Amino acid sequence: MKTRVYNTVDWRKYLIGSESPRIKTFLDSRGADVFNQVCDNINLAHKNKQSKIVLLIHPNAGNVISINKIDFDEVYDIAITWFLKNEDYRMCSKIKGYKENLLKKKTKPHHALKSLI
Repeated sequence: MKTRVYNTVDWRKYLIGSESPRIKTFLDSRGADVFNQVCDNINLAHKNKQSKIVLLIHPNAGNVISINKIDFDEVYDIAITWFLKNEDYRMCSKIKGYKENLLKKKTKPHHALKSLI
């Protein structure tokens, strides 16, 4: 069995409605599935403390996208914008929850200092 090698390209090429009519058409027809799966995978990566995710967007593309942890919030924003445009408010709410989990800062509990005197 042959192993297929994929090129890694910037995620913006496939997830932002660019000048490419092919990508725009692809997102118009399958954007809901793409953004749902991408956001689910980002959420899972965040829970597992992974530094990035690598995804194959379409089997005929021949490329994979890599999304680094520093870009997770930006991808969530793009997905929310896409779902708002398409009036899928249930998905907006779901991704907003993912985003809140990502941005939540874990604060350490303050323990009362005990006097040693």
